[in-house]
Amino acid sequence: MPQPPKPLEPGRSARDWFGAELRHWRTQRRLTQDRLGALVHVSGDLIAKIEKAMRPCAPELAKALDAALETGGVLARALVRVSAEADSRGPDVDNTAATDGGGGFLPEGVPILDPSGRALSDAESRPTGPSADAADGGEVRVPCRTDDGRIIFVTMPRRVLLRGGVTGAALLATAAPTSLTSFSSAFVPDTDPVQHLQQLRRTLVGCDNLLGPGNVIGTVRDHIRLVQRLRQGTSGAADRQALLQTQAEYAEFCGWLYQDAGDHHAAQYWTDRALSWSHAGGSQEMVTYVMVRKAQLAGDMRDPAEAVDLADAAQRLAPPRSRLQAMSAVYGAHGYALHGDSTACRHMYDTALHLVGELRDDSPRRRGGWLDITYVRAQRAHSLSVLGDHRAAAEGFAQAVRVLPPTYRRDRGVYLSRAAVAHARAAEPEQAAAAGAQALPIASETGSARIFTELSTLDAELRRWHTVPEVAEFREALDSAVAHKA
Repeated sequence: MPQPPKPLEPGRSARDWFGAELRHWRTQRRLTQDRLGALVHVSGDLIAKIEKAMRPCAPELAKALDAALETGGVLARALVRVSAEADSRGPDVDNTAATDGGGGFLPEGVPILDPSGRALSDAESRPTGPSADAADGGEVRVPCRTDDGRIIFVTMPRRVLLRGGVTGAALLATAAPTSLTSFSSAFVPDTDPVQHLQQLRRTLVGCDNLLGPGNVIGTVRDHIRLVQRLRQGTSGAADRQALLQTQAEYAEFCGWLYQDAGDHHAAQYWTDRALSWSHAGGSQEMVTYVMVRKAQLAGDMRDPAEAVDLADAAQRLAPPRSRLQAMSAVYGAHGYALHGDSTACRHMYDTALHLVGELRDDSPRRRGGWLDITYVRAQRAHSLSVLGDHRAAAEGFAQAVRVLPPTYRRDRGVYLSRAAVAHARAAEPEQAAAAGAQALPIASETGSARIFTELSTLDAELRRWHTVPEVAEFREALDSAVAHKA
């Protein structure tokens, strides 16, 4: 049985950071160490040693790795910082003692358990590479302009940002996030811990839409650790089951935060944990909801078959004419759009709109209470853009933005940025630049990778109209808002 990859410590030194960045790009491209080595004419063992900071990377090899991994030159530029900053200590790569370091998934002395109660090892219980600590205390993922003008997300130690290693106004929100008070360790007397934690989660959900994932992830993971402690100290089976379900809800939310932060590897990890804990907690509703979320994540990862199959599975699990069934129809519809099947896509959206129109429970506390006609129409606009109907997509997003509540700030940014791309592809550069300009400050404030990804696409679409004043102004503002390697 193959051994799990050794967790990396990118915050320990510049060389460790380089190794973690290499592993991140390799896993993003779904390459083994041996396969990547073959592409750049070195051994897989050398790739492994570079990732674990046991061996330095030569400049020519860094360039070859950039070409093979299509990073836009990230590794070659990162190597300059490795050369400039001597490691503060030796690699000590054989020391496998688990550490938290302010950003680890596990609290010191508190293991994460699988549903059977077995304590998971550190390697089993956390994703490896930069995604393990991205958007948390030790590291952040920031938008960065490449030499060829593209905008990509790179993982960097927070201390590098604070020393001025990169520049960009958008980093103000990312490098120094608002501190959310984690007050869940002390419960109000006579308050049920599960109810208290559920209320806190609802509060954090609201914070997410206003502040973005980078300001919420650390607190959510603190609460997951707290639930773990409570489970270990609880003897009653019913109480443990309630805590397990609460832990599943927090894990699902953590997966969503990483999804919005653009770290799909970590999003998959936490969503899978949520599914396991939901099964163990015995909540069929939560199991179905997580399946719906996995379909949504597959759509964001542009995997049409996975999106459609997961949505179909959720449809079979959901009660007839329920909110969950409507949600699964939405994400299944987008899967069909990604597959290019406009007929099936439109049919599924019609189904979703019909189901939402018949829903009688409008309580915001209902799971998926955000699902309404406006949300379905905005998602349909997203799918129409994928299918090439850009003018209809732009109008759909505009309608959604007009009625979106002010508290849905991050969602407003997502819709505006997608509308901007639709306008650009419909050959409407002034409208595209205007919508992009409205989305940009929201992207900077929330650190949402979904918004920045759309704005990066918009930037590329608008290049042919670079002399249009509105376009030039937007592109200059975007350039100022993203990082540039020093």
